Amino acid sequence: MRAPNGTTAPRLSVVVPSRGPAARLRATLACLAGPSPGTPPFEVVVVDDNDGGDAGDQLIAVTGGMSGLLPLRVVRGPLRGRAAARNAGAAAALAPRLVFLDDDVLVGPGFLAAHAAAAEPDAFTHGRLRELPTAARFLAAVEKAAPTEVRRARAGLEPAAPAASERRQPHRRLVANALERAVEAMAGGSLPDVAPWLGFIGANTALDKAAWEHTGGFDEEFGLTWGCEDLEFGFRLHAAGLRRTLAPDALGVHLSHARPGRWEQHHRNLTHFSAGHPHPSVRALEALLGPDGTPEAYVRAVLAEEAAPARDAAR
Repeated sequence: MRAPNGTTAPRLSVVVPSRGPAARLRATLACLAGPSPGTPPFEVVVVDDNDGGDAGDQLIAVTGGMSGLLPLRVVRGPLRGRAAARNAGAAAALAPRLVFLDDDVLVGPGFLAAHAAAAEPDAFTHGRLRELPTAARFLAAVEKAAPTEVRRARAGLEPAAPAASERRQPHRRLVANALERAVEAMAGGSLPDVAPWLGFIGANTALDKAAWEHTGGFDEEFGLTWGCEDLEFGFRLHAAGLRRTLAPDALGVHLSHARPGRWEQHHRNLTHFSAGHPHPSVRALEALLGPDGTPEAYVRAVLAEEAAPARDAAR
């Protein structure tokens, strides 16, 4: 089987929705362009969700500069939010396995091989995510660097670095946010798995394209408001029979950045999520995703939600 350009058809399609300034996208693509032993044929589908302007011009320049280094295609996004952009990329993908990757996530040379090795038709696979609080410093350092230099800088962020070294170089420190800690703890058994559906995090998660098609894709009713469209999709995937699995070696480093109105948008989307799926593990998500959320608080909140009907009936 051959792709339209005559190359071997890809086994993985990396779907990267992008909107806004393209400096982070350039770093993400530079990481994907590196040598990757053991990686099956793949393609990168960048979804341009910019409404023209300077950001659109930047994306064209960045993807044009990377096109000789990667099996890369650009498709137009529908300008209706992240759910719609991801759906557009998935629809255009040629491979049987989709890897959703945000345009501000840096990956290592074994990233795609790890996702390929973990692929199962009845499961969606979440790759580890870590936050880089000093992302602005990282981006400034690699702004004009060649792709090889970007990858070298990314390699210096590995969380396996000795603790003493991290103390000497705090700008390389990676941290796990509350959502990531919850997913890893529940999957690993150190916390009760009160939400076995939780783990489809659009920044770094894979599934078969057939499963995306069968479940109807991401809910585009989330619109332009940020947050939860990926988690809601994971809830439906689990309800359709897919298991959550983790690929620890498919590590992605998120270039952390401020998002104005983040918590307000998250709250609105949580309300939409809960209205469609009034399950205790959904209704309790504020205890995890809110500004002071923790995995432990989330587990307690889910258990309290589950106990509420029996408690009310006993009154």
